[in-house]
Amino acid sequence: MASAGYRWYLAAQVLSLAGTMMSYTALFWLVLHIPGGGAPALAAVDAAQCLPMLLFSRRAGIIVARHRAARIAMVTQALQAAGSLAIGVPLLAGTMTIWYLVPLSFAIGCVQCVDLPARQTFMLDLVGGAELRRGTSLFATVTGLARIAGPGVAGIIIAASGETAVFFINAASFSGVIVVLARLSAKPAPAKPAPVRPAALPVALPVAAPVAARRFRWLLDLPRGVQAAAAMALLVGGFGLQFAVTNPLMATRVFHLGAVGFGLFGTSMAVGGIAGNYYSSRRRDPGQREFLAWALVFGAAECLAAVMPTAWAYDAVMVVTGAATQLFATSATVYIQQATPADQRGLALSAYNAGFIGFVPAGAFAVAAIASVAGTRWALIAPGLAILACGTALTARANPKDTAVMDAGTHPRARRDGQEPESGADTAARSAEKGTSA
Repeated sequence: MASAGYRWYLAAQVLSLAGTMMSYTALFWLVLHIPGGGAPALAAVDAAQCLPMLLFSRRAGIIVARHRAARIAMVTQALQAAGSLAIGVPLLAGTMTIWYLVPLSFAIGCVQCVDLPARQTFMLDLVGGAELRRGTSLFATVTGLARIAGPGVAGIIIAASGETAVFFINAASFSGVIVVLARLSAKPAPAKPAPVRPAALPVALPVAAPVAARRFRWLLDLPRGVQAAAAMALLVGGFGLQFAVTNPLMATRVFHLGAVGFGLFGTSMAVGGIAGNYYSSRRRDPGQREFLAWALVFGAAECLAAVMPTAWAYDAVMVVTGAATQLFATSATVYIQQATPADQRGLALSAYNAGFIGFVPAGAFAVAAIASVAGTRWALIAPGLAILACGTALTARANPKDTAVMDAGTHPRARRDGQEPESGADTAARSAEKGTSA
């Protein structure tokens, strides 16, 4: 990418994400060994971090829509650094307990609930609509290498000095991102988008309408393609990507492997993810049918993995699964940002993230239950079949003309229901400006 700001941001995020992956490794290792720890505590900590994405995604979207993405990300990165210190300091003092760690994980999850859509929006601000897919894909490719290296480095540090040092290193790793965001956010903010005309505002529900209907009306107001992306994110992320549950079971119960063989499952998926991100960077801007197609590939690969007779064959399918995962995630998030007006973009990204991450705890319990009742292989087949069924239905209903496009000013517009993009006063009312270069 030509942008100097993008290169600085990418370099800072590589270090930060390596530190984050190190801290996840140290956190899960810590939970298994502190008093009161173990498998139930591990599930509680994981659920505590994911739950805010489900509970507060709408509020997070509103925050991102109202403020500059770079400044929000700067605050959330600083708060995550403080959260890492809040784990490291009690560890240093020898006072860590699971009852302290679970609510702290929930608080960190609340920060990440805002941080993720803010960083996704900032990428559009940083590279512009024309380079959004390429910038997102290259970002994921490079940071994917950091995600691979982080756990290995954490294991070495834990073996040498314990978990405490990892959390202090992670806190320090946020400093580079904060400095870069501070420099970029110092640039003048562009003009605010034109206000939405009253006629374009959603029709208010009657006061007597059910509370749940009013609470979820914002989802129904999103473009149909975005609703499809959120639905597939729920199935792919919440139920399909449960390899933290299924891979250990496949390694021990099906293939009878040790730690090295089990580790190769994750490595194979990571290699596929990097390849998928690189391929994505060479493709054009996505339409609705593209992310649905990659979801179908993911579902088919998951079903295929379940019937593999040998570990090496399972590894090969994991490469395909990793590539399909990243191609789906990248095409869906880019589509959402390009197909959604600025005043809805934060909400749309939050709906996607709520599906992809917020349902992970529920999906883990569901997949574990399937493995216990029907067997390990069915824990892969059942989510895969659900993804195939839903993806096929949405693809059949998708309009071939429903593609995200950019006008000459890089304003996101969406072709919805086969209609041409809005023009004149409608465009001025609903289209977004390029976003901050913060």
